[in-house]
Amino acid sequence: MAFNIMGSDIYLPQQTWNGEDFDRHLGLKLGTSLRKYGVEKRYIAAPHETAIMMAGEAIIGALKNACMRIQDIDFIIYASATHHQTLPYDASAVLAYLKAPAHLTSVDINSSCLSFLSALDYAQCLFLAKRHRRIVIVSSECGTGITLNKTTPSSFEVATLFSDGAAAYVLQADPLASGFTGALFETHHQGYELCQVKGGGSAINPHTTAHADLLTASQFEMNGKALFREMVKAVPTFLEKGLQRAEVNKQHIDYVLPHQASHRAINKLPRIIGFADHKVINNVAQLGNQIAASLPINLHFLRQQIALDREQTKQSNPASDKLLTSKTTLKPTTSPDPKTLTTKTVLLFGTAAGLSLGMGLLTL
Repeated sequence: MAFNIMGSDIYLPQQTWNGEDFDRHLGLKLGTSLRKYGVEKRYIAAPHETAIMMAGEAIIGALKNACMRIQDIDFIIYASATHHQTLPYDASAVLAYLKAPAHLTSVDINSSCLSFLSALDYAQCLFLAKRHRRIVIVSSECGTGITLNKTTPSSFEVATLFSDGAAAYVLQADPLASGFTGALFETHHQGYELCQVKGGGSAINPHTTAHADLLTASQFEMNGKALFREMVKAVPTFLEKGLQRAEVNKQHIDYVLPHQASHRAINKLPRIIGFADHKVINNVAQLGNQIAASLPINLHFLRQQIALDREQTKQSNPASDKLLTSKTTLKPTTSPDPKTLTTKTVLLFGTAAGLSLGMGLLTL
């Protein structure tokens, strides 16, 4: 027993910034954000576009695409790194937004940027245990309000990196489906301090901490160079171990979908992990790092591309050279061979604050 993806959808904020918008905001020479940080487009949430609102709208769209209602769902997993507020937990806030029936079970999962992968793994276990028939996973992130503030400004690298958005998936139990396989997670805790937001928990008491210090503790901190060095050391061995355990060869992987960590990391990734450039999904220029929402948003676009390729193959048209979406247009990976246009094996993986590594396989 595993699951099929019955529907998915995303919510991207209406406001977008390009590289020159960041240059003006940060006081940089025009062209710097594009040239140095690879910024083509970022999605910036407006005050009314809260993480809960974006999550709720993404769920509504995913349910519509799955031809279901919220009443048809048994369980909702809110899988995100940042929180709307400390209490109550965020899944309950989403249920309130949706005016959902009380019978729905709900939970939050937070493994920072790997939250969506952790939620897929958890859902797979629940389906295997026959606990639920239909599960919704939603990831929603709204981090630019912190990284683009003027009071305690972030470094240029951090300020230009992040983007907001949400994605939701409707999963349904199916005894013949494979679901999320080959899951593997590791925590290399020597990198714990390389990527963090120190505030927001019990470690720093807002009642006994000076206001300026509290604002500083609420900022995202990242030692990008050290983090990249740790990633380069750990990821190749980790992926090799995971693929061996899953009994999958690299040549059987059709797409590699990594967490869109940074401009530098994603562009060097194919060489680091030993996959051809055209197999590795790279949309960081157009979408930025959307934290835990990064993987599911990019997966949604990949599902659209695969569906479009299949439809065009049926109509005997050339493979698509663009990924179509009502919100944005992203660069394609590669045009598939119509003779082999069947199911596609996707390797999802990423690194996250911790330093954590995660991976798993989906068949689309």
